[in-house]
Amino acid sequence: MKLVFALALTLASSPLFAAAPAVRPFKAEYATLRNGSEVGRTTLELRDNGDGSWTLRSETRGTSGLAKLAGIHIVETSRFRWNGDRPEALAYSYRQDGAFKARTRSAEFDWASGQAQVAEGDGAFRYAIQPGVIDRQAVTLAIASDLLRGAKTFDYKVAVKDRVEDMRYQRGASESLTVPAGTFQTVLMRRDGDPGADRKRVARSWFAESLGWLPVQIEQTEKKGDTVTLKLLATRS
Repeated sequence: MKLVFALALTLASSPLFAAAPAVRPFKAEYATLRNGSEVGRTTLELRDNGDGSWTLRSETRGTSGLAKLAGIHIVETSRFRWNGDRPEALAYSYRQDGAFKARTRSAEFDWASGQAQVAEGDGAFRYAIQPGVIDRQAVTLAIASDLLRGAKTFDYKVAVKDRVEDMRYQRGASESLTVPAGTFQTVLMRRDGDPGADRKRVARSWFAESLGWLPVQIEQTEKKGDTVTLKLLATRS
């Protein structure tokens, strides 16, 4: 599964993004569904490393169907720092293991030289970066921070395999959404795929202001038409 999940949360009584330095460590659990059927569980954890950097880690394990049979295990890790009220990438890694295939991806961000070094499979890439660049997993964290500060635009510079990609999200309508963790009033954030081959790829996330702009559901439609969804099960600080 290629879906990237990045999120941040806190207890409903204490908003997470009151200020960037006040972000609190957390753990959360999500049900992972493919085309409406649960195939796994995803655990998200945010840690303050105590040196000015933070680590956001997601771990997904297949729990039913082919995902369980294949022993799917995915770990994605972002290390970042706060640049103002937005995350800024320091390092990134992704590893998917299973009976049928394994995939790896990693990136190092050298801010002294303004360069990113990316390794994906057997390929290696190096390219220029600019302040405020984030990795794939940190996008949801950046959206949540922007929602808190009342941003009107949601544009991000995201480091991918061989370049920095512009990602723009649109704020949609407010709606009530029920997930296993409960019913929440949410705001929909949406990104459509680029014209051409990626046009079918659509990313949608529902953020709950009552949970410090925690995304309670994240959904991505892939190029071939499959839809992968995360639904919030529980949170703990």
